[in-house]
Amino acid sequence: MVDLATINISRAAADAAAERAKQQGLTTEDYLSQLVLRDVERAPGEKSILAYDHLEADSEFVMNREEGESDENYTDRVSHFNKFFS
Repeated sequence: MVDLATINISRAAADAAAERAKQQGLTTEDYLSQLVLRDVERAPGEKSILAYDHLEADSEFVMNREEGESDENYTDRVSHFNKFFS
């Protein structure tokens, strides 16, 4: 038997969680449980990287060059990130 608890979150957060859960074919409860459990699994101070694509389907990815970055490093970095969008 599952032991449940009640928490209060803002309406905007609840609505966003419900929409994301729907997109992933999950209940809102399951989606939020997964988020919390992922957070618990991280070491203190460890950061999460959330990857998402907010660009249109055929948009071109353009990366800014860092100050003082060599041609080789820039090319390598662009190549690495292009793998995420191809």
